[in-house]
Order: sequence, then structure tokens, then C-alpha cells
Amino acid sequence: MKKILLFMVLTAFWVSARAEATDYRDPKNWVMCETDKPGAAFDVFYIYPTLFFNPITPLMDVNENPHLRERITDFTTEQVEVIVPHARVFAPVIRQLDYSHIAFVIRSGSGWKKSDLLAPGVGDSLEAFRYYLKHFNRGRPYILIGHSQGAMDLYIMMLKAPEISVRRGFVAAYLIGLPRLTAKEIAADMAPRGIRPAARGNDLGVIIGWNTQTKGANDLLFTTAGTYCINPLNWRTDNTPAPPQSHHGAVVYDTREKRVRTVSGFCSAKIDRRRGALIVRLPKGGRYTIREFFGNGVMHIHDIWFFAVNLRENIDLRVKLWKAKYGR
Repeated sequence: MKKILLFMVLTAFWVSARAEATDYRDPKNWVMCETDKPGAAFDVFYIYPTLFFNPITPLMDVNENPHLRERITDFTTEQVEVIVPHARVFAPVIRQLDYSHIAFVIRSGSGWKKSDLLAPGVGDSLEAFRYYLKHFNRGRPYILIGHSQGAMDLYIMMLKAPEISVRRGFVAAYLIGLPRLTAKEIAADMAPRGIRPAARGNDLGVIIGWNTQTKGANDLLFTTAGTYCINPLNWRTDNTPAPPQSHHGAVVYDTREKRVRTVSGFCSAKIDRRRGALIVRLPKGGRYTIREFFGNGVMHIHDIWFFAVNLRENIDLRVKLWKAKYGR
């Protein structure tokens, strides 16, 4: 226990010593900044997930690692082109923790919301978001999207940003892979913002999320009993199963054909409230788990890819409903 506490103290000191504000006037501090995209129906403010491992240097610094910047850019571009192809995307470079340190933070349960180790990433997210609102938004509807640590950064950012309002453009926040928060916790945290967890596929001003697992998952890092979850195949929060016929397309790597392809009817999905997880039944023969980080059956890295087309369709629907209600 003493070693763990010493590890956390030293890491917190290391991170805080490098917590200078990031200047988002500088174009190099944006992964994507699509100010000119004709025909774009709405905006997306996007925060990428954890994409590096370095226990010795726990805080991301793309200026010291050009290969990391390239990886972030490639990943961000690929993901947003799949789920929001007709949106303007604003994705800042932010300082995140590496895999080992963010896993340690998540294991604290819902207490991760108060972790000082997340402060640089949250601070960058807030600074970039406010810069986006002031200089780029111009009254347009916008979506927040983050996965894993990106979802955590955005969640805490939302707690610090009273300017987030449905009437001022906020449509919904897709905080996918958000760990260990119940619907009651989310509702209580976000009550001052007038934001709540989504209960269906067409509500506005909501937070949406799930954590994907198979029935035999054996390390529930991201979930516990009651963790908030909505099923992206039927947009319900109860345990009503969604069959493969409701699955409109997963983006997966075909191990036989050695290529990425979109597969409809890919899987069924059902919420298990005892785990707080979205349980999927996958096609036989696929290889989807990265055991080194998440344990057998934890499909965390596929939370978005497995449901990409259903996610894209739902984003488009919510934006359409927002425009119909608020007239923009």
C-alpha cells in the first residue's frame, strides 16, 4: 500500500510540474480544425482515447514524440471519417496519461472524477473547447465525442463548463467507454447543466455511453454493477436484447482478407445491469481482445468500431431533431 501511495504522489508531482496551459491559437495544437468544410451539417468537438504507453513518462507530449503525433492524427482521422463524415471536426492535441497510469486511475472507481492526474488533459480540453466556441462555432449545433480517457476528459470538462447548453448549440455528448458511473451519479453531477443520461435514441442535451464485453469477460476494469449503459442497437437502457438484424454496420479488420471492412448484422447486444456492461455475441473465429491491457472478453477498444454505423445514424438523427426544435 505504501508503494502504491508513493507511486501516486510522485506521478502527481511529475504531472503537475508539466501542467502549463496549451495555447490553442497555435494551429499545431489541433489534430483537426475544419473551419472550412462546405456542406457540413454540424460540428463535432472530439477528444481521442489513450494512444500511448510509457510508464516512465506518464504524460503525453507530442512535441517530444513526432511518431505519437502521427499516430494521434491517423487514428482521429480514421475514426471521425467513419462516424461523422459530414461534420466539421475540431480535435485538439491534449496531454493525456499513458495506459498504465490511466488504468490505475480508473481502478479508483467513480473517484477518478477527482483525480489530479487527469488535470492536464481536462484543462486542455476545456481551454480548447472554449476557444472553439469563441472562434469557430458561430451558433452551429455541436456534438461532443470522446472515448475512454477522452470520454473522461470531456465528462469532467462538462462539469466545469456552464456555457454548455442545449439552447446554445449542445446536442448530445457521446462519452463512450466512460468508466464506473451510474445513471444517478451522472444525473446528479450534470443537474446544474440541465444535462442527463440518455434514456432513448431521440432525447437531446444528454450523455450517451456504453462499455462492451462478451459474456465471458474476466476483468471488469471499466464497469461495475449499475454502471450507466445504453444499447446502441435499440437505444434502450433496460435488458431488452437487440438482434443482429438491428445492427447496421461494424467497422472491423478482417483477419482473413487482411483489410478493414464494414459488416452489417455483425452482432447482437444486450445490457447486463449486474455488470453495467453491453454484452455482445460476436461472430466465431474473430480475434478482438487485447489481453495485455483489458483482460479476456473486454472489448473496450472496439466500443465505437463495433457500432459505427448505428452510432453515425443516431448522431444524424439527434442533430436533425435539434434543428427542428431550435430552428438552425
